[in-house]
Amino acid sequence: MRILILEDDGMRVRNFIELLHRHKLDITENAYDAIDMLEENEYDLILLDNDLGEGNGSGSLVAAFLSQMENLKTKVIIHSWNIPASNAMIGYLPDARQAPYNTEVFYDLVNAIQ
Repeated sequence: MRILILEDDGMRVRNFIELLHRHKLDITENAYDAIDMLEENEYDLILLDNDLGEGNGSGSLVAAFLSQMENLKTKVIIHSWNIPASNAMIGYLPDARQAPYNTEVFYDLVNAIQ
């Protein structure tokens, strides 16, 4: 499975690598790089955070980009703790799942991938 992870927190990135090491992972902390990756590759799963470092854009930018893709069948998990931003991302991607990082729902979804 090929997975795109948008995350800027190093501890979370390490956790994603530990949890999903059996899969092909593309990891970035920059929304603009994530969009470039989406233009160049097909993914089975996308994991989106919203709040990124200064100058790195936001997960909402990526969600808006994904909403413009025709026939998007890729599963998306929004793992941001910024609930207003997560809700806005769901507005772009109504089929996405909200699962704030390190919650039971988050681990249930991630463990189901393995």
